[in-house]
Amino acid sequence: MSPFEYLLVFAAVVLGLAISDLAMSLNKLLNAGPRVQWGVLTPLAAMVAFLKIITQWWTWYAAQSIAQALSFEMFVVVMIGSVLLFLMAASALPDVEMEAATIDLPACYTRVQRRFWILFTTHWAIMNGVSIWAQIQIQGAQLNLLSFGYLVPFATLGLAYLRMPWLHAASMAGLIVLYLVQFLGDHLTA
Repeated sequence: MSPFEYLLVFAAVVLGLAISDLAMSLNKLLNAGPRVQWGVLTPLAAMVAFLKIITQWWTWYAAQSIAQALSFEMFVVVMIGSVLLFLMAASALPDVEMEAATIDLPACYTRVQRRFWILFTTHWAIMNGVSIWAQIQIQGAQLNLLSFGYLVPFATLGLAYLRMPWLHAASMAGLIVLYLVQFLGDHLTA
């Protein structure tokens, strides 16, 4: 096992736990059946978290070329990013209390909205920062200051504080489409 594979497996364990948490929470919601008051924002948040986890792993796998530049402190930052992604995924769906009379998903989203988007933004900033840091170490990365990617933290922080359900639904739908097409046609290489 190469050093890169060794580190990837360790970080992937945290992502696997995040997907497990999403799956278990979804299972509990489905088991609660008619006691669940459904809304669109909570399932969209869970889908955004799920796809963010998948694309994060795919990005790591595709980053084999910059893995040589990964130092211990960079790996600590990657692991912090993984934990933030786990926390974001864990906040997307509520922990269902089996004795609860009803589970109000719109109210759950409203309650975790700020945490979800702050975790999203922090994860984005940390992972982009460590990527740039690693690229600078091996190839002197060229930063494009006019990139639309730099608007992401401002937009997602806005979602943390704005209470406009239609804007949240549109933003999450846009992120879902972005995550689905981001690696369209890519293949894992050996």
